[in-house]
Amino acid sequence: MSNNTKDRTILFKVDGIVLKGTKKGNKLGFPTANLFCADSVPGGIYAGEVIWKGIAYPAAIYKSNAKDIIEAYLLDFSDNLYGEAITIIAYNKVRDSRAFSNKEELIAAISKDIEDIKKLCSRE
Repeated sequence: MSNNTKDRTILFKVDGIVLKGTKKGNKLGFPTANLFCADSVPGGIYAGEVIWKGIAYPAAIYKSNAKDIIEAYLLDFSDNLYGEAITIIAYNKVRDSRAFSNKEELIAAISKDIEDIKKLCSRE
């Protein structure tokens, strides 16, 4: 995704300090940066970006309808962001969130979401 945000519609934007979570995403192979967010942020899977130290990183974003936490998986990123100030910005909704019957099904869905998001990012 480009750093030029004026040609994209922002669905929502959340600023905050990255929290230590349960590391569920890390255990699944998709470490996330987690922020508290308002209940008004709609649940789902989104394509967007994370701004950290003035640099925009493409990201897959997840918001559960049941929690006040938003999670961002930064694509092709490996730094530790715990305690860092970041901004999560969502531009495109990929799909609604849903429950999965097992871990393998969840991992397959996340992998597909990331591929879809990479395609969206490459067009922007």
